[in-house]
Amino acid sequence: MTQPDPLSPYYYHHNFQSLIGLVSERDWDLLTDKERAWLTSFQQLSFNAQCLLVRLLMRRHDYFLADKLTYSELGETWPLLHILADNGFVSITDTAPAEVLFNVLSKPQLIEAFPAVNVAKSASKTQWQTAITDTFSDPLVSPYSLVVCHQPDILPVLLLLYFGNSRQDLSQFIVAELGIQQFESYPVSQSERLFQHRQQIDDWLRLSALDDIAWQAKKAKRPASILALQSRLPQPFDWPPLERKRQRLVNRIAREFERHDDLSSALLLYKTTTQPPSRERQARILIKQGALDDASLIIAAMLDAPHDEEEYDVACRIAKQKPVREHGRLLPTHSVNPAAFETETLALTLEQRVEWEVADYYRHQGWQVWYSENSLLNALFGLFFWDILFLPIRGAFVNPFQRGPRDLYSDDFVTKRQSHIDARLANMGQARDWIARHYQQKQGIINDWVNWSVIEWPLLDAALNALTNRQLSACFSRILFDRRHNRRGHPDLFMCRDDAYQWVEVKGPGDVLQPHQRRWLQFFHQNGICAR
Repeated sequence: MTQPDPLSPYYYHHNFQSLIGLVSERDWDLLTDKERAWLTSFQQLSFNAQCLLVRLLMRRHDYFLADKLTYSELGETWPLLHILADNGFVSITDTAPAEVLFNVLSKPQLIEAFPAVNVAKSASKTQWQTAITDTFSDPLVSPYSLVVCHQPDILPVLLLLYFGNSRQDLSQFIVAELGIQQFESYPVSQSERLFQHRQQIDDWLRLSALDDIAWQAKKAKRPASILALQSRLPQPFDWPPLERKRQRLVNRIAREFERHDDLSSALLLYKTTTQPPSRERQARILIKQGALDDASLIIAAMLDAPHDEEEYDVACRIAKQKPVREHGRLLPTHSVNPAAFETETLALTLEQRVEWEVADYYRHQGWQVWYSENSLLNALFGLFFWDILFLPIRGAFVNPFQRGPRDLYSDDFVTKRQSHIDARLANMGQARDWIARHYQQKQGIINDWVNWSVIEWPLLDAALNALTNRQLSACFSRILFDRRHNRRGHPDLFMCRDDAYQWVEVKGPGDVLQPHQRRWLQFFHQNGICAR
């Protein structure tokens, strides 16, 4: 398919055609009869009518003021609106619910539309709205022509099928076409698709709608709206991607109950999920309630079989709390010993951020310093495993615009690629070759592990010279074990001088090491990697 001129005024039409082209080819059997009919009828419209309809679908509402629908590339829109109306895509009306009309009309337009209302022109729009609803029955009739877009919910279905999530939209095409982002090539076919049944799509969209309500309620500081979602929660799903999504929402609602001191309701909800931080929150609630026996059982389970390193670290901290410690002998088998870390205290004038000041200090001592933070180890990991990360595993890649596999943080990510990962780790002697090859071949291509704006070959080369194959393998294995949390917490600075190197975590006045930073420093200490 030829790429359009990204500056073409019809870019959105091309993007929409790409969207429905893939969905029609790959997911036709997952569409309803109504959706298939819509797509068939859409393709039969004239080019300009298609463009106008796409414009309407991309807007946030279903009702539009007809006279405001002006697009320079389409010319006169009224004939196009009549074509859309004749084909059942829109309706043109002068009647609308009061709430809708108040959203689309400005105060001057309301004054013009309802001159019989007895209220001062200087009154606020809210006062005008109240007076109009007191005077006229709902729905309202106005002198303005309104366009009602039919079946606006088809776009969320198409976007979900194309992207496999409810976050990306048509703007993704634009950044790709402008060259702002370049993506890896991988097959996107029916055998690789995420959804297998229509019910999965409907359930996903319903959960996304509830997620959106929770998000909007949090932004508007309306906690009651979040709490009310409890009665709308669906039953557990058999399909893991959908169940993980449901459990994240359950945990969010439970946390809101917890904040409102309704610990019993929160505990009941947490007990229905296995996704972190469910066990942590259960343990903390049970400790507050004095149920130390039950809390100890949960803490012990977290210590014995943690979901990830973050959960283990949390369990260690909870186990050391006075009520739990006095209740029994529940102690973690491993703990981070701050004394194991080499520390140095510097007295510097802070004229810029503290990491840069410390970097300058070491440069004056003859070190070559990079402020790489999490980028260095992550880039080594991403470059070493690049081709394995982008293996065409079923459901891992469902659209051309992915930074990595969809299942990156799922429990079976490693299991699905175990043989490839084992073979690569067994061949650590070729690590430099793999990393250098991918660095050259993939330059600028989006990979969630490689921050091209920070990473340069001299930095990678210095790290590869510093670390032994055993140390590098240990770092990669640790990241693989807990990809979500172990991609963070790496020391701020990496530096080398002659044959010496070191990682340095920088803390300014009043700042303290975070748990995930302590874990990495402990790991470095245990594996003979120089860090302070």
